[in-house]
Amino acid sequence: MMNELKNLLQKSINKAGISRQVEAALLIEKAQGIIDKLLPPGVNKMTKVLYLRNQNLTIACLNSALAQEIKLYEREIIAKINKDFGKEVVKNLRFLL
Repeated sequence: MMNELKNLLQKSINKAGISRQVEAALLIEKAQGIIDKLLPPGVNKMTKVLYLRNQNLTIACLNSALAQEIKLYEREIIAKINKDFGKEVVKNLRFLL
């Protein structure tokens, strides 16, 4: 039953032409979860994954020190996202301060 529902949902998404938007929203949610787990409690509230454009994932940070800390985990973050999506969807992280 769940498999049938999943297939029906995927067909509806494809038919509506919004599959890329849905994938981008899932990616942003996944990336935010990964960052939240890597950073200490409280600190993760000072970041927000904004959008994906041209395989660059943009993250808003409260300050440059926080951006630098996330940058230390860049390879790990990108690898986890790409693994979960089964393809290379993110190549780089970009930061907005």
